[in-house]
Amino acid sequence: MVKQGEEIYKAKCTACHKPDKKYIGPAPKGILDRRSPEFVMNMILNPEKMIAENAIVKQMIAENNGAVMANQNLTQDEARAVLEYFRTLK
Repeated sequence: MVKQGEEIYKAKCTACHKPDKKYIGPAPKGILDRRSPEFVMNMILNPEKMIAENAIVKQMIAENNGAVMANQNLTQDEARAVLEYFRTLK
């Protein structure tokens, strides 16, 4: 699952996210120390709703010059694989 998550991350996420440093979006390294797995899954699966309704996400957008996360239309299983990959980034 981790390998699949890494492949999805490299294909769909690296335009805006670098594993260990802030780029357009935050780095996923240590994300599970800062956010719950549910938060991460919701952000991956439904960023539009999170952007509209979540105060933390609104603050993150303000801190990132208005950059919002694009919906990559991942399945639940693909999002879970990405989450499992994030767990390996130490």
